[in-house]
Amino acid sequence: MDQPDGLSSGRLRPARTLILIRVAFWAGAAMALLWAPLRGAQVPPFRAYEARTDLLFGTFAHWDAQWFLHIAANGYDSRQSTSFFPLYPLLVHAVGWVTRSDVVAGVLISLVAAGAAAVALVRIARPLLGTDGARDVVLLVALYPLALVFTAPQSDALFLALAAWSFLLAQRGKGLGSGVLGALAVATRLIGLALVPALLVLLWPRGRSVRALARPAPVLLLPLALVAYMVYLHSHVGDALAFQHAQQVFWLRETPSTGPIGGFWEALVRGYQGAAELLRHLPRGGGGPGGYPWRDHIAAWNVLHLTLLLASLWLTWVAWKRLGLAFGLYSLATIALVLLSPPRYFPLASFPRYLLGDFPVFIALAALVRDRPRAREVVLCAFAAAGAIAAVAYSRGVWVG
Repeated sequence: MDQPDGLSSGRLRPARTLILIRVAFWAGAAMALLWAPLRGAQVPPFRAYEARTDLLFGTFAHWDAQWFLHIAANGYDSRQSTSFFPLYPLLVHAVGWVTRSDVVAGVLISLVAAGAAAVALVRIARPLLGTDGARDVVLLVALYPLALVFTAPQSDALFLALAAWSFLLAQRGKGLGSGVLGALAVATRLIGLALVPALLVLLWPRGRSVRALARPAPVLLLPLALVAYMVYLHSHVGDALAFQHAQQVFWLRETPSTGPIGGFWEALVRGYQGAAELLRHLPRGGGGPGGYPWRDHIAAWNVLHLTLLLASLWLTWVAWKRLGLAFGLYSLATIALVLLSPPRYFPLASFPRYLLGDFPVFIALAALVRDRPRAREVVLCAFAAAGAIAAVAYSRGVWVG
């Protein structure tokens, strides 16, 4: 029989589990850097306190992390930076005033948020899967190859925590709290709008009283959070849609005329083309001075990302059928928003990282392996092995996900 929430029942145990797992991967990647240091421009320019803490907290301070830390220190001083929504860098700026280091603040915020997300995920999953199944959800999220961002100065952990807690509060009928946290999720990442249909289902009136009819009203806070950011951008840079225009200009993201269906078709075509290119090119020799040829590299990524997309769509269906309409809608809306603006050179760029916020697919996967011990072991070991490779690669400035 499941125990009630409470300190005596170890309600913080999921947070400890996830944090300890991610700290272990973080330490391993830092040790790999210590064993064979980075050279030149690959070394992150951010500082903690001294050489050892610089290395530790800068382990994953690459790619988007550098944008978040730049915004925390300098604000939105370019149109390109407006692609990154404001809540996370604002928190980094505030906590950095206490820690005296923005990179330390960024990592600490991510770790705390990841722990908070684990607690929410257990509370969401336990009534559906039982205690063991809920524990597996935490393990799957903690070992997911792109979970390295939980120890990076990036907004993924904060978004997952806010989205999961918003969903949980909506399940419990707490509309105002759900709406506020959902709005904060949107202020962290545009994809937070995927919560809207799920929250409407969970908060839909079950009576005709004024109080019942008002239950879904706080969901309006989510689009209002986006409007608030747009108003700020209009005032600051003279373009309310600067975040969208920056994605188009600097990251080459375009919205197909057929919307997410067009994005799915582009991913399908690029994945097929990538598989064909690999089959034709793999027998040849090495890539010359540059190593593995860049064209084959992109082809391989297109194939792997398409495979992940198809798997996530299948898990979305499983979530819809086994967990309920709200779970399926959130997952489907998340994937649709990602497919709404595919980069022309790589339709599923960053999809594996966005999927980390799609917690219903992890609950669905835990449900599938709950009564299959061997499959559960294979999935967890595969996640852990891929996660170790991804962590070391990302710490060396290799783009992952």
